[in-house]
Amino acid sequence: MENPLEFLRNIKSVAVATVDKGKPAVRMSDVMLAENDKLYFLTARGKPYYKQLKENPEIAIVGMDKNYVTVRVKGKIEFVDKSYVEKIFETNPVLDEVYPEDTKEILEVFCLSEGVGEVFDLSVVPPKRERFAFGGATVEEPGYRITEKCTACGICEELCPTGAISEGDIYKIDRAICLECGRCYEHCPSDAIEQATGF
Repeated sequence: MENPLEFLRNIKSVAVATVDKGKPAVRMSDVMLAENDKLYFLTARGKPYYKQLKENPEIAIVGMDKNYVTVRVKGKIEFVDKSYVEKIFETNPVLDEVYPEDTKEILEVFCLSEGVGEVFDLSVVPPKRERFAFGGATVEEPGYRITEKCTACGICEELCPTGAISEGDIYKIDRAICLECGRCYEHCPSDAIEQATGF
């Protein structure tokens, strides 16, 4: 697929999660710009959104297109200089109707500059997932894996709803099509299945 960050820019309206006094908070926000492996957003200093970002400069975002392809990203944000306000207005002319020229001074631009993400494609059968990272972050492996404790009993292969598990001396899971449902993990009689880092 296309670059996942460009994908989110093309969707434009995404759900953005922050933390508000230890509780989750979420709102719809437009991805205003995607360039140099960063996503740019706009907010006003008076909003709770701005205050949450200043207190905890990390976000999680998700967007889905009409084909049920989802991209999720989480990572660190940083506020950027005011020159980006004009650039964002040039790229998103609808903003002129929301914020007239004399109100722009209240606006701040921040970018998601480092993070990890996942593409989950429900437009194909079985669904496919792919993890990615940007800005110096490291990709986290998805799904479950089978360890050397495996006795090759085959129970996990029979239970897998997507056929992600293949036979061998030690069975293997194709993480690209693993649903991460945990069925194999719960039923393995040898405790040979481990969960990778979650997203």
